[in-house]
Amino acid sequence: MQRFRWFSFLVLVGIQGIFSGLGGSAEPTRTLTVAAAQEKGGRVAIVIGNSNYPSGALTNPKNDATVMAGALKKLGFDVELKLDATKADIDGMLRRFSGKAEKATVAALFYAGHGIQVGGSNYLVPIDANPRSEKDLKRDMVRMDDVIDDMGDARVKLVFFDACRDNPLSRSFSRGAARGMAAPVEATGTLISFATKHGNTAADGDGKHSPYTNALLAALENPAGVEIEQLLRRVQQGVKAETKGQQEPWRYGSLDGDFYFKPADPTDNSKAQQEAVERAVLDAMRRTNEQAAKEKAELQQTLKAQQAANDRAMAEALKKAGEQAAKERAEMQASMDRMLKEALAKQNAALEAERAARLAATGAPAPVAAPVAVVAQVQKPIAEKPIQLASIAPTINAGAGSKPSEQMLASLSSAAGDEWEYLASDELFGKKQKLVLRVKAASSDGVLEEIVWNGKPALDWVFGEQAMALATPNESEFMFAPHWNGNEFPELLIEGGKSLCTASGSFCRLSLKIAGNEKLTVAAGTFDAIRLEGWIRMGNAMGSVTGPVTVWYSKEQRRLLKQSAQLMGNRTKFKETLELSAIRRGPR
Repeated sequence: MQRFRWFSFLVLVGIQGIFSGLGGSAEPTRTLTVAAAQEKGGRVAIVIGNSNYPSGALTNPKNDATVMAGALKKLGFDVELKLDATKADIDGMLRRFSGKAEKATVAALFYAGHGIQVGGSNYLVPIDANPRSEKDLKRDMVRMDDVIDDMGDARVKLVFFDACRDNPLSRSFSRGAARGMAAPVEATGTLISFATKHGNTAADGDGKHSPYTNALLAALENPAGVEIEQLLRRVQQGVKAETKGQQEPWRYGSLDGDFYFKPADPTDNSKAQQEAVERAVLDAMRRTNEQAAKEKAELQQTLKAQQAANDRAMAEALKKAGEQAAKERAEMQASMDRMLKEALAKQNAALEAERAARLAATGAPAPVAAPVAVVAQVQKPIAEKPIQLASIAPTINAGAGSKPSEQMLASLSSAAGDEWEYLASDELFGKKQKLVLRVKAASSDGVLEEIVWNGKPALDWVFGEQAMALATPNESEFMFAPHWNGNEFPELLIEGGKSLCTASGSFCRLSLKIAGNEKLTVAAGTFDAIRLEGWIRMGNAMGSVTGPVTVWYSKEQRRLLKQSAQLMGNRTKFKETLELSAIRRGPR
């Protein structure tokens, strides 16, 4: 897994050439080989590694700075090391460094941490930097050009920056901020090397150190007789190899002569020495890559095992949740089945009792004649034909393997909590009342619905798919069967509720035929409706009266949309309309 830092520079400030000129003329360039024996003023260096940023800690800068300080000490540098340096820390280090560099032959800086470019200038970012605008840069940060100036008159200047140069503070600036570092000003005698080319980003690496620091350390393990330019080319090759070409170090400036971290051993063969350096670099890179690959494989194995454990835990949790939900659904359905069977048994018993009472009081109603709008004398009762009860046979097929309760739900599209609200209007007496049918349970035996009249529960009723007519409470005379799904039906006896049709000694018969299809708009919406037309006949011991009836029904909703009924006898009169005003679905 590759991690990226915000900034990590490697700036190598090389040897400053010796030149002078007056009046626009210059002396001819002189080539000078600077080796340890010629460095009478010695070597000085400051090393800074900033990791602990409040806005986001970096992994490797402290490790990189610590190991580079050790490497430079072995090469004869007087090193001052500071980890997690503030602005005040860096200012103090530079003051001391400037004094030492004035007397030194070689001055070097290694910096690992965040850095930014704004307006073409590069800055080191202390751990306490918090600039709000460009005006805060000189107070909160350290300009790289100022660092190089503080190296004074040292004959060899070396500055190392190892970083990723994405700008974490770009949102603080209104202008001038850009990706990566800016190309530094090049000058003879100054050699600058970034961990990657200006404007690009550098990788943090998979191991303890960044790819650049790894390659630089490998090159410095045995630098004897290796000129700085050749050493940096090998560092460049090592970084490209480790990052598979994604990162390439870049150097700027030039030296007026050759510089060696360590002079060649006169007893060593130059070819053997070169081969040894190459072997050391390659071996170091191989070890680094092998360690990174090992750590990566171990991490992938750990993540894979953790993911497998998470998957098993999730599957087990889902299984238990599904089993519990299925158990709860089964218990709920069993409860609804019991409720509906009990309600249906009571309903059928009540209907039988109602019929028996009516026969005992008046005898059976006479056969229904063609509808006429006159009052006729009731004939002597005869044996009444058996009436189909409000139950259904479990013949609905919702698909192979479906349970009876699932078949009923699929067929009737009803679930507990569903409500259909109607407005009943009595045109003769100007009354408006509300009727609500609320589903309480559904199973293979039918759909149990609660009938609420003007906000008060009136009765429970089990409906099936066959045609029927239920006497509604109070003044409303009847409701055509919810859930009807047929095309033809016999003459219906209105019964089961609390109205004039079921009063002692009275009866009502309803006869309807399909008259056609039409689009009907009611308060609850616009529906495709079947129009049924016919008549209602109401009779008692004093006679009978017949009047027209029209019913609009939606097979899609399995519900009555509207009905209009009228009777105009001498003793019994009504003119009423029942219209669907709202549909409310319960939770699914």
